[in-house]
Formats: sequence, C-alpha cells, structure tokens
Amino acid sequence: MTTLRIFGTIHANTRSIVEDDLREFASGADAIAVEQPRLGATARSAIGLVCRYPFFFIGLQLLFVLQIPLYVLCNRDLRSAESLVARTVAGKRPVHEVDRHPLDVLTDRTPGWIVGNWLTFLAVAAAFPIETLVAGGLAVGLLSVTVVRSRCGFRIPMLVAALSLSAVAYGSVIVGIVPSDTAGSVVLLFLGAGYLLIRSTLEARNEAMLAAVAALATTNDYERVCLATGYKHLPGLVERASGHGLLTAAVFEPQWRASGAVLEPKAVLDRNDSDARPNMETAGTVLRRRAVATGIDWLVIALLALFASALLAGLDADASGGGDAVIGGFILLWWLLLPPTYFVVGEATYGRTVGKSLLDLAVVRIDGSPCTLGDAIVRTVLLPLDFLPGGYLLGAIIAATTDYGQRLGDIAAGTTVVKRERVTDSAESSRRSRSSSGVDLDAD
Repeated sequence: MTTLRIFGTIHANTRSIVEDDLREFASGADAIAVEQPRLGATARSAIGLVCRYPFFFIGLQLLFVLQIPLYVLCNRDLRSAESLVARTVAGKRPVHEVDRHPLDVLTDRTPGWIVGNWLTFLAVAAAFPIETLVAGGLAVGLLSVTVVRSRCGFRIPMLVAALSLSAVAYGSVIVGIVPSDTAGSVVLLFLGAGYLLIRSTLEARNEAMLAAVAALATTNDYERVCLATGYKHLPGLVERASGHGLLTAAVFEPQWRASGAVLEPKAVLDRNDSDARPNMETAGTVLRRRAVATGIDWLVIALLALFASALLAGLDADASGGGDAVIGGFILLWWLLLPPTYFVVGEATYGRTVGKSLLDLAVVRIDGSPCTLGDAIVRTVLLPLDFLPGGYLLGAIIAATTDYGQRLGDIAAGTTVVKRERVTDSAESSRRSRSSSGVDLDAD
C-alpha cells in the first residue's frame, strides 16, 4: 500500500515559509503531487466549460480577482504558494499536478445544471446588463492574464494587469454599498455563485485527487507520495484515502505567514467528526424559522429606533435653545449603533435575540458549546454581506447549501443556529464557561 503524506496549504502564503515546511514534510517522498485544477485540457474544452456554465465561471473568476492583492503580497505571483515551491523542494524527484476543475466536475451531473446556470445568467444579464458586462469582462480579463502569464511569462506586466482588474472589482463592491448603484451587489451575487460551486464540488475534487495519486503510484511504483493541497481538503482526503489504496501517514496543518504543525490523521478526523457537531442536514426547516425570526428582529429594531427618535425629537421641541444639530446627531448615532448592539448583546448574553426566542432558536458554536462575545461580534460584523444583493439573499443561499446551515457570519465565527429545545439547561447555566451544551439533533 502506498503511503500518503498530505501537506495542507494556504494558497496565498509566504513562499519562504511554505518552502521550508514542504521541504521538511516531503522528505523521503518518492514524488510530490500538487493541487492544480486546469480549466479544460485544451483551449476548446475550456471554452466549452465556460459556455456551459457562464454564471459559475464568472463567479469563480471574480473570487480569484478579489484575492489577487493577497497573492501578489505573499506569493509575488498569481500562482499558489505550493505550486511555486514544489519543484524547488522536489529537486530531481517528479512533481505531478492533480485535481479537477470545479466546472469540469459539473459535467458529471444532470443537464439541469446547465439549464439552471443559463437561466440564472440570462435573468441577471437582463435585469443588470451593464453590471453583468463588467463582471464578465473582469472574469475574461483574468482568464486572459493567467493564460498569458503561464504560457508567455511577462511576470511584472501581468501582475500589474491583474491588480488593475482587482481594483475594478473592489471598486464595484464598494460602489454597491450605495443603494443607488447595484454594480457591487451584482458582483457579490456572482461571488456567491462561485463560493457555492467550490463548496458543492469539494468532495468530488477530493476523490479526483486521490484517484490521480493512486494511479500515479501504481504506474510509477511510488511507495511514498506527498500531496500538497488546500487545507479545506484535509478532512475529506484523510477520510477517503484508504478507499483508494492509500495509507495516510501524516497531515500538515498550515498557518498563515507562520510554520504549521504535523498532525496524526486521527486528530484531523476527530476534529472534523460530524458526531460532535449539530446535525444540520435538515437545515431547510430551521432556515424557515430563522427567516421569520429575522423579520421579527428587524421589526423590533425599527420600533426601538422610531421610539427613541420620537423621544429625542420631543426633547428637542421642548428645549428652549435650538439643538437640532445635536439631537439629529444623536438620532443618527442611535440608528447606526442599535442593530449591531441588539444582535451582539442578545446573542452573547442569552444566545438568542427576541425573534429567535419567539421561534425557539438559539445561536451555538458548531461543536454545540455556547456562543461567546467574540463569536457574536464576528457574526454581526459580517451581517451586511449576507444582505447582498438584497433581502438576505446571499446569506440565505449560503445557509441553505452549507452542511450546518451557516451563513457567512456563522462560517467565520464557527457558529450555527439550532432549535432552542436542543440546548439543555446545563448549557444555559454554563454559557459563559463554554462547556458542552448538549444539543438534541432531531430535525424540526
């Protein structure tokens, strides 16, 4: 049986650190395999994939456009850190590129994916033609830059061109914050599609990488192979490696701009053991409650805002001096601070807001332990992104498709929302000590 060592990486990371870590971790390996998804084996196949899934293609490209500054800062290139250092570390040993492009994974699925992708793309293009043209131009522009960079070089000009595309994308997102302009909202809608594509094809890509490594080992008689891949792939790769005749010997867990640590495979599986997490397979039923609870929360916020505004306006009318500017400033400050304060205080102190309490919902960490002040702050800071492009659309889509019903704020904070009857009294009494809450996993 071939021994597999899995090197987890953060694609945009300090090259020197990744090189040192990979050199030590891959010591003794017969070959190094690197995650490197290619958009089609030929130009014709690449164009075919883009034509089948235009909406997903644009979203996937825009995700990378927004990451370009980080890649340039850390990698000094548009390629991932592990791809840049693998051949240097390997020396005379062979380096193989494995993985499968997310769009290529979709070709295994029903034609409904093509139909749905085109219907969505045409609907967005019809409603927002200029914005769609900008997003499509950014996607095609980045594809052109990366193709020229990989085949012809021109490193500095290509980096400048990529940074220019990134500046346009960031500008569109910032402009989208202004209600009168929808450019940024449409860009964020495409970004959500790209994120969903990555999430929905992750396991298929794990299988493709393991199958490729197993085939390489058989063909070349490799006894030990080091696979360098993104850290999000680690749990799935460890879990499925034995099914491909591969024995996982060790796993490397990365850190950003710092050396990582070597873990036992069991530690990776234990950390990602679904039995220790709330079972959110039926998150759709919980999401309906969350939608109603959210509506109630914003109604409460609006009533509090209007009540305080009326009270302050009354004080201004009774005042002998004209304090319109001061009172207006207080009203504006109240309107700005009320929503984040409402959510942070409610979730950090009680694990729920008024809406969640009425719908028997509670915010907990993904392992079932209580939501902390830091968790509540992270969830609230990212809340505006979930609103985009409007009416919690992005948040609802992501929550409906993630394994544990998590919106963006939940993913960043490591939290989720469950029915309150799932949280036992012991969790309520130990909320501040973060002991286990005992979550009943039965569906709604």
